[in-house]
Amino acid sequence: MLDRYLIREVLKPSMVVCVLFIVLFAGYSWIIFLAKAVDALLSTSMLLKLIVLKVGIALEVLLPVSLYFGIILGLGRLYADSEMKALLASGVSPYRVMGTVGLLSACVAIFVALFSLYLRPLAYEESYRVKTQSEAGLGISHLEPGHFYDRRNGSLVLFAEEVDQQARQLKQVFVQSEHGDKLRIISAKRAGEQFHPESGMSIPVLFDGFEYKLTRNGSITHMSHFSQLSIFPQETIAEYRRKAASTHQLSLSDARKDHAELQWRLSTPFSTILLGLLAIPLSRSSPRTGKYAKIFTATVLFAVYYFVGLMVKTLVEQGTLPIFPGLWWMIIGLGALVSIFVCFPKFSVGHHS
Repeated sequence: MLDRYLIREVLKPSMVVCVLFIVLFAGYSWIIFLAKAVDALLSTSMLLKLIVLKVGIALEVLLPVSLYFGIILGLGRLYADSEMKALLASGVSPYRVMGTVGLLSACVAIFVALFSLYLRPLAYEESYRVKTQSEAGLGISHLEPGHFYDRRNGSLVLFAEEVDQQARQLKQVFVQSEHGDKLRIISAKRAGEQFHPESGMSIPVLFDGFEYKLTRNGSITHMSHFSQLSIFPQETIAEYRRKAASTHQLSLSDARKDHAELQWRLSTPFSTILLGLLAIPLSRSSPRTGKYAKIFTATVLFAVYYFVGLMVKTLVEQGTLPIFPGLWWMIIGLGALVSIFVCFPKFSVGHHS
């Protein structure tokens, strides 16, 4: 009964904090992606899909931090209402409370490991695919006449004097693309989109125009007239993106950046458990201070841990720090801090004799 009561008191604020963080993160992502949607890079459906994927990617951080603050708020309420004092006075061991919270943290850590090791790479892979698909076409429904639009990270520039939304066509079209030191300029009377089944993308198709190929110094190397011309994405070797690579693939790699990414994924469940245990001493407060007394301290500690972790990951990638122990120094350091707070209560923040 006691264990279930403690878990319930911790889970309630944890879920509230998690929902709040998801809403804030989704809102922030909406603002970022909306700028691209305005520039006709993303449709509304793609925008919503990318936001969902971004939230899924962020869950490996949102779940641990929600549990962390949920424990501080949940146990903090018990301290503020003197319930924890009554429990300890009735013979309940502090280590039983620690064991219950540790068990809950371990359960959450399993979900975090699942997200970090398997679902996060899949979400990254799908987000890259959606972005590539959105930048392959023209996005006619979002275009306005007389404006220049960038595509494919600036390698393609599009301009149209007229936009026929009903016929989904552009008129008096100008397109400039670049590949290395070569420029390709196309002018056409009209343009539209056609679905290409092999690539699964909508491909720009231009009608009745001229194509010019130039060098950077302005020399024309090719000029021709066409009745129909499709513009396919540049044929390049598939870019290796380690965030979308499978965990097994990373484990077989010898690259430093792959090792750093692998260590980051493997360390997240351990961070979840240790942050959950660290939240126990941070939740201690007197009835006078209230359950929110240690929120600022807890926020600073988490921010320092998270951003130092990102810095260590970067240093490992750059070769400044050795691959081993690499990011495991962060886990060792957090474990030492938890040991001091838990095993030596007199050093705990908010300890009361």
